[in-house]
Amino acid sequence: MSSAIQVLIPVADGFEDMEVVICSDILRRAGCQVTIVALRPGPVTGGRGLCLIPDTTWDELAATEVDVIVLPGGAAGVENLEKHSPLRELLLQRKQQGKLIAAICAAPGLLARQHLLENRHVTAYPGVLDPLSKEYHYESSAVVVDGPLISSRGPGTAMDFALTLVELLLGPEKRQETEIPLQRSSC
Repeated sequence: MSSAIQVLIPVADGFEDMEVVICSDILRRAGCQVTIVALRPGPVTGGRGLCLIPDTTWDELAATEVDVIVLPGGAAGVENLEKHSPLRELLLQRKQQGKLIAAICAAPGLLARQHLLENRHVTAYPGVLDPLSKEYHYESSAVVVDGPLISSRGPGTAMDFALTLVELLLGPEKRQETEIPLQRSSC
């Protein structure tokens, strides 16, 4: 029996509430082991006031291999994540190794500023990325998958983003099994 898919969701004050809650919930429903990690000890407050008690802090994070890092948006949260050099270093390593990175809303901007989107197709919250950039290929789709990079536009696309991750990590049957009980109109 294989171990559960390991998902890491880093959070900092100002994170987009819906994106963290929806992504962690959907991935857990699918059977993934989701770890929400804060940059510092104590509760973390989202951009809309949600007070979240993370599973662990970056300093306490076990040196475990993760299958995907999911970067939530929220302009202030992304700005705070970007200041964290160990996270930036991990993202660079993952890109170099071709490992999965998922980013939603303002988070693709962090990846762009770190030059981690080179020649990739990507989407983001409107205004976060330059649609005319020569470094990456901007798309206005709800979710864009380009190899090990998965990106999405914002809170309204968080469920599609999370379900796409389920499909990529666990297959289309697991996505359907996870999605049907949610009673979405497209099911």
